[in-house]
Amino acid sequence: YGYGLFTGGLGLHGGATKLGATVIPVSSGNTQRQITILRDFGSTVLCCTPSYAAFIGETLHEMGLTGKDIPLKAGIFGAEAWSEEMRQDIQEKLGIKAYDIYGLTEIYGPGIGISCSEHHGMHIWSDYVYCEIVDPKTGKPVPDGEMGELVLTTLRKQGAPLIRYRTHDLTRIIPGDCTCGFGHRHPRIDTLTGRTDDMFKVKGCNMFPAQIEEVIAFTDGASSEYQVMIEAIDGRDVLTVLFETPLEGEDKEKCEQELALLFKAKIGCTPEAKGVPMGELPRSVKKTKRIFDSRY
Repeated sequence: YGYGLFTGGLGLHGGATKLGATVIPVSSGNTQRQITILRDFGSTVLCCTPSYAAFIGETLHEMGLTGKDIPLKAGIFGAEAWSEEMRQDIQEKLGIKAYDIYGLTEIYGPGIGISCSEHHGMHIWSDYVYCEIVDPKTGKPVPDGEMGELVLTTLRKQGAPLIRYRTHDLTRIIPGDCTCGFGHRHPRIDTLTGRTDDMFKVKGCNMFPAQIEEVIAFTDGASSEYQVMIEAIDGRDVLTVLFETPLEGEDKEKCEQELALLFKAKIGCTPEAKGVPMGELPRSVKKTKRIFDSRY
């Protein structure tokens, strides 16, 4: 996970240090170097997004190595949605046990909940946070097992406590006790299925359409018409921004590069920017759909 204002890197660093673990704060990027470092230092646990874990696994195999050639035993992956198939693929490529983690900057950061050895939902640490599932429209609690919006109340947070904070994340409380032994104390929530607002998350970055519109407005040569395509390809999130432009040739390529750089600087991840001719993107007399997420 990245270090800086993002809570993931420093949050997990502090928690792991408190447990007595030695943390190697390499952040993300330069994947071959990552593999060299984890081999040289004998790293046993990897903390990152599932997309990056899958990419590390692919790079490992491109280097002619397998999970047996690295010391990793477990991975703690979160900050974006991922499937059971992706978890199995990561486990196979890296030779590890992969665990799903849930957190919000507004609550405590990472570690509000995590999957156990049974891999059936994530346990919410009930001594630190009280969770409810409510109907997104009425705000009224729904029975355990029914889908709704996750609402959290902090129990030990001192600086900025939150009472019944609406996360906008859609999930359900899994009924019954988990066979791992934690179930009677710490309830489980299911894998998140989406959100109630227009925010979406890619590669661990939260973003809103208004932010994308701001980037496009700052890009010379880009019109206001755009579409965002989000796909899961080979276990990785791929973000493509299509925008209309009157430019052609090298001028269009420069415009695409500028948009990608601005997007990275303002939002936090690098998209594939593609300029298309004016009038090519579809219009609608109603609200134009601009975000297309095929991951779910």
